Amino acid sequence: MKLWVVLICCFLAVSSNAQPAIDTDFKVEIASPFFAKGNMPKVMIDEAHNNIHTKDGGLYAFAKLMEDDGAEVYANSGKFTEALLSQYDVVFIVNALHDSNVNNWSNPCPSAFTDSEIDALVGFVKSGGSLLLVADHMPLGGSVQKLANEFGIEWSNSFAMQNGKHWPPSTFEENNNTLLRSPVTNSTSYGRHVSVIGSFTGSAFKIPNEGIPFLKFDDSHRLLMPDVAWKFDKKTKNQTAEGWYQGACLAFGEGKLVLLGEAAMITAQIRGKTKIGMNSPDAPENGQLAINIFRYLAHD
Repeated sequence: MKLWVVLICCFLAVSSNAQPAIDTDFKVEIASPFFAKGNMPKVMIDEAHNNIHTKDGGLYAFAKLMEDDGAEVYANSGKFTEALLSQYDVVFIVNALHDSNVNNWSNPCPSAFTDSEIDALVGFVKSGGSLLLVADHMPLGGSVQKLANEFGIEWSNSFAMQNGKHWPPSTFEENNNTLLRSPVTNSTSYGRHVSVIGSFTGSAFKIPNEGIPFLKFDDSHRLLMPDVAWKFDKKTKNQTAEGWYQGACLAFGEGKLVLLGEAAMITAQIRGKTKIGMNSPDAPENGQLAINIFRYLAHD
């Protein structure tokens, strides 16, 4: 058995101890709202596609952050249409899942969105809307592949795992060129510089040439592609993650996207005694990244 298989088994033992709970005590502090009354962006958090993270669930801390920063944040339970999307400035899609994969995390992993919904989302961004698209490890990467392709993105339906390490987080660091300069990691008029980000497994993607990556894999990670989530053995297909990304910004038409291949990094959760996400001591700058992402997407 290869070393990475042994390490995955260790990871499973750790990760299966308890289901994560929402850390409602954690808060990203906002010194003063960035958006004033009369200029409050409207943010939709998608809850219509079996989303694992919702406004009052995994995205609780992020939603509170945005509200404290001057946004109006709404949960959405309706399918995407041009008319619906036109009511919002920013749309969050985090860990959407096709009906067939609910409680069945195995291949195939169809699109979470209908063709008409994909057309509506592409039109929304092209005409000036902003989209945060987040898809975690398999089967969640597969659920967004068809949508991502419309923006020129290749999304891997995989597990991005660090070699020789049985428990996340992985860290993307400025000093080893895995955290790159971008509109959401630089010091800007709307955000502050970040130098290290913690990530908790997830997936990976490739972007078109005009995209700006900010979380870059090197050869310290591999992409594992099981037929059933968490079922790994020596026959599991795998490849190096080098050349793939887990965070990127992309301009598209008049609008823009932020892409993340891992969701926990923008949540605040607790599994047993372990903090996972923005509340983790191993991810001290993730809260600032969340601020930067929101402001980048919401400001003109």
